[in-house]
Amino acid sequence: MSRSIGLPAPDCGARRAAARARRDAVSPLADHRGDGVTLINGEETAYGMSFPANYHKGLPHDVNGAVHPPSYHAMVRVLTGQETGAVETLPMGANRHGAGTAEDPIRLTVPGNETAPPSDRLGYRKLTSPFTGHVFENQGADAAALGFQPAPRLDTPELAAEMAELYAMALLRDVPFTAITDGTGPGVAAVVSALDSMPYFRPGFQADTDAEQMRYEMRGRITSGADLFRGSTPGSKTGPWLSQFMIAGNRNDRATFQALDGTPAQGNGAGPGFRGVRANFGSNDGFVLFGTQVIDQRSIVAKPGIDYMTNWASWLDCQNGVDFNNLDVFLDRRRYLTTPRDIATYVHYDALYQAYLVACLLMLAEGRLFPKDRGLPETSSRTRSAFASFGGPHVLSLVTEVATRALKAVWRQKWMHHRRARPEAVAGLLTLHANDPDRIADESLRSTIGRLHSMIPADILSRVAAHNTAQNASTNAAVRIKPRPAGEIPAGLPAIADATNYLLPMAFPEGSPTHPAYGAGHATVAGACVTVLKAFFEMYGDDGRAERMWPLPALVPTFRPDLSGNADEGGELVPAPGSPMLTVQGELNKLAANVAIARNMAGVHYYTDYSESVRLGERVAVSILEEQLSMYPEPVSMSFTSFDGDRVRVSGNGDTAGVQIFADGQKVPAEVWYARYGG
Repeated sequence: MSRSIGLPAPDCGARRAAARARRDAVSPLADHRGDGVTLINGEETAYGMSFPANYHKGLPHDVNGAVHPPSYHAMVRVLTGQETGAVETLPMGANRHGAGTAEDPIRLTVPGNETAPPSDRLGYRKLTSPFTGHVFENQGADAAALGFQPAPRLDTPELAAEMAELYAMALLRDVPFTAITDGTGPGVAAVVSALDSMPYFRPGFQADTDAEQMRYEMRGRITSGADLFRGSTPGSKTGPWLSQFMIAGNRNDRATFQALDGTPAQGNGAGPGFRGVRANFGSNDGFVLFGTQVIDQRSIVAKPGIDYMTNWASWLDCQNGVDFNNLDVFLDRRRYLTTPRDIATYVHYDALYQAYLVACLLMLAEGRLFPKDRGLPETSSRTRSAFASFGGPHVLSLVTEVATRALKAVWRQKWMHHRRARPEAVAGLLTLHANDPDRIADESLRSTIGRLHSMIPADILSRVAAHNTAQNASTNAAVRIKPRPAGEIPAGLPAIADATNYLLPMAFPEGSPTHPAYGAGHATVAGACVTVLKAFFEMYGDDGRAERMWPLPALVPTFRPDLSGNADEGGELVPAPGSPMLTVQGELNKLAANVAIARNMAGVHYYTDYSESVRLGERVAVSILEEQLSMYPEPVSMSFTSFDGDRVRVSGNGDTAGVQIFADGQKVPAEVWYARYGG
């Protein structure tokens, strides 16, 4: 019998025992990640039986948008109690006002043919993954280990600031990012002036709670277009609004086209009689290499000027669960992400971890410009190169793998704790109060919405009302959801005046998804995926202190100032103005902020959904990295700066692993850091 000249050590039974010991050693790490305490804001029981601050889309509502109380109680009981059988008895779609029947159809009209019969009857929407928060996890932090601060209450300056910003985003939805940041876009100066007048966006604001005060200090003041719609993380406030990772491509400048006789070809292409060694393109062409294929950073985007849910009938239909999905109207060409509507369309259809996979591919293809973290074993080795461990296959799989763990954590917050109403529901309350406050049955709620109304700048509200009036009169679309004829609208709807129509103009025909706000799935996945990228790739310069600078040209999409939709608007990338000093880590932070805040630009999330959720995703990712590094039989470490500006180092010594946190030069216990945003 032949034998090899060497066997792995340990092997067989000894290896099995060692594997079990490693797995057992990981379990105690879970005891140092917070106790999962999550405090709620108390509004679920504050306004009688109407639950105005909580999510109940798809359940039956009356004509004023108030949920049927027994249905809401049943939903909460079923979801928190894991009654998987009883969930089938919830009255989803039961009050669609006949949608799907001949007696009371929803009409979809085509301009030029408004007399056509209604289209196929629309279905209703279902609750999205309501039990995910109960699922256990065997890698990284359990979904219940990491908590959230209470969500802002309806009558707080923070919530007023969030709603004012959402209205502002809707008003500027078709203004290019470059015209927003330099203040030249139509309406930008007025929006900045209105927001800057709010106490929450002024210096010296003092909040009633520590959580609100902390978020205020991270967010910063709005004094110019350059401050609008920015994230609260290092780098997200620097340079162009859009991260370079959303538009830039790889350089592929090693092409050598030659004639068959050896004469160099002219230009970037090879004609007949030439042989091409490699395709030639630059970072401003926006192509990211995916093996021998390319990912084009240009996107399919929604047609400008078309918003939804701007009249009470369509708003109420959406609250009752009518399924208006996939009725978007798109521009007839692709372009780089140029406006808030463009990036809202991106996050309407993205694969959730898509932006971070593309960013990872870009950095891998430009390996000399984006080296791996110096603490990884192969980075400085003379004889080893990374592949199965700490190479492309490793980071590509992990940057997507953390997404599912992030979703479990945030879904528990959504459904099991906060059940926060979506912004469209709050806008409905503001509209109802402005037109007929007596339709709000609870006296305390009437007073609360009155205070909220008074805190939102009147100029923003009047501009929204004018915008909605114009939308409701418009037929500028291939397909439009129109208000139904009077005979097909449920009796008793409130009369909404044009001047006080404060419904939030939505970028999506269906409005928000069918799960609560706070937190946000996109934002939590963004935090987790970006954290993996910051950990795997080197974020610091040679001295290990200064951040690594962005190594490619800083770019922005082109646009025409008249916003006419001409072919060259967003059709190419040009140098960013002002030679901004960008860093790799800052652009990754900005990438997470872009994707998360894009959901706000669509009208389906609040700012605090973003700011809390990216930090939740960060903690999920660090917990997974901590456990993974404990499995390596040699020293390994990863270092980066957290979304709060803390220096984070995840390291293994060949036996166990741990997390070191330094804030302002002082060491912070890992268990304190993990529990920072819990109750």
